[in-house]
Amino acid sequence: MEKQGFYNKRSGAILWIVGLVLFIIAFVVMNPLGEGLGVSESPGRITLLYIFAFVFCLPFAVYFMYLFAQRPTWLAQPGRYIEGMKVRVFSPYALVAMGIIGALFAAAGLGDLGGIDVQAMVISASASLFGAVISFFGLFVGQIIARIFINPVWSGGTSTAAVTLLPYTLIDASIWAYAGYMYFHFVHDRKGSFIGAFLLAWLVTEPIHQLWWFATYWIMNTREAATLAVLNDWVVGGINLVPIPYWWLSGLLFVPVGYLAGEAARRALSAGRGSETDEAEES
Repeated sequence: MEKQGFYNKRSGAILWIVGLVLFIIAFVVMNPLGEGLGVSESPGRITLLYIFAFVFCLPFAVYFMYLFAQRPTWLAQPGRYIEGMKVRVFSPYALVAMGIIGALFAAAGLGDLGGIDVQAMVISASASLFGAVISFFGLFVGQIIARIFINPVWSGGTSTAAVTLLPYTLIDASIWAYAGYMYFHFVHDRKGSFIGAFLLAWLVTEPIHQLWWFATYWIMNTREAATLAVLNDWVVGGINLVPIPYWWLSGLLFVPVGYLAGEAARRALSAGRGSETDEAEES
């Protein structure tokens, strides 16, 4: 049952919607597409990145983690939920899963391996296997480890500095908190075909994955630099094993592959129990 304190479904939605409005106002006033904020990765641009991350993305992520946490069947280990059972958000199972996802995500930060977005596959598998909360915190820990110790370069070629590591990580984690909730909502709660539910979950989550990162290109770079980076990563492609632009390849191939891997793992853990394995033959 939803709690009736200060934070609930209604107040949480208001917070992230207000945050979105404030970010849009800041974007228009600061105008990163103009010349006022100066060169790429300037202090003014970093300030706008923090506004995007903390004023909008953080309450957005908290909202979808809150919704996820209202479902004890989702929080419990697959196949282990008993009716009426109380399940803690940060149970030993959840903490271990966060550690595993964090370690895998950090290791995947070695690089894109010729255009293969290993991190996208790891975290999308987490979203379909574990959901919103574990994906958010697993990515948060793993991304910080990856960018400090393994590979200090983000998509689009932006370097990692201590001052930008936190907002970038928070922006990324918010995407997968949302994706984890939506995948469970459409797929694990489905009443009909797995294929239709899977496609719907992908269609409502991938635009957020693309749009959040697309916004960072224009926040952190001059118009000229952002245009070149967007052309390279969305239009003409870079030097990849597969000659398809980075973000198209990530969204059309690696994210769905990750979702399917997580789905298969959850079914195996469920061992044929519960609705999550119903209609499995349709996949």
